[in-house]
Amino acid sequence: MTKLLRNSSISDLIANTLTATAWRFRFINSQVKLYKEAWFTPTFHELVLEIANLPPSKMPTRKMLAGLLTGWGNNHFAANLDYLEEVAKQAAKTPGPILECGSGLTTILLGLLAGRRGVEIWSLEHIPEWYTRVNTVLERYQISGVNLYLSPLQDFGGFCWYNPPFTSLPNNFRLVICDGPPSNQTPGGRYGLLPVLGQHLCDDALILLDDANREEEAEVLRRWTTESKVSVLLQEFSFGSFALVTYPSRVNEVEVNQ
Repeated sequence: MTKLLRNSSISDLIANTLTATAWRFRFINSQVKLYKEAWFTPTFHELVLEIANLPPSKMPTRKMLAGLLTGWGNNHFAANLDYLEEVAKQAAKTPGPILECGSGLTTILLGLLAGRRGVEIWSLEHIPEWYTRVNTVLERYQISGVNLYLSPLQDFGGFCWYNPPFTSLPNNFRLVICDGPPSNQTPGGRYGLLPVLGQHLCDDALILLDDANREEEAEVLRRWTTESKVSVLLQEFSFGSFALVTYPSRVNEVEVNQ
């Protein structure tokens, strides 16, 4: 009986030792895999250089854009991946010029994909610290074609919007990236784009409006549709939505005092 128990204890000990060893092996292997992934995942710096060196006609992959988004940070205000992918798609083919309302990672992407083709970008930003951050990245990587303006918010009567450098802007913007100003901090939110700068958009200009599923942006789209007769195509995804807005003509613009 004693011999049987002893043999059983030895068997249990061997089994437990093998189980523990196998667990340690799996744990160590998983850690090595994590370190490998971290080591081989391109950094923001590497991705900017990789995208800058793509042929002009080639789009960055979704994986590249996801890496840029992760490396950029600013989770509260950064554009989501689907919107970023649409910005990249449009930036790679538009003849320009481009207007951007609210700077950020999209500014960098516009410069990398459109600026290098000679397409000019005008970007409006009202937060000094954010203006400095974006401008620092543009200068560091010598990204051309981006005209970044510090444009404080101004009360236009009934809504607030950027105070743009009117005399410096072209009158034929073909693409507008509209991701600002923040709707939850600005009376009227993004509505001011058409009343303030409608005269600077060409016929059939395309506006990419982010966060189109939010109540504030839905109201902006309703007002634009009513006042300027724009056409709207909603793109809805699991983590948000955006709208492709086509601006038809300058006939129905709301005039503002410049």
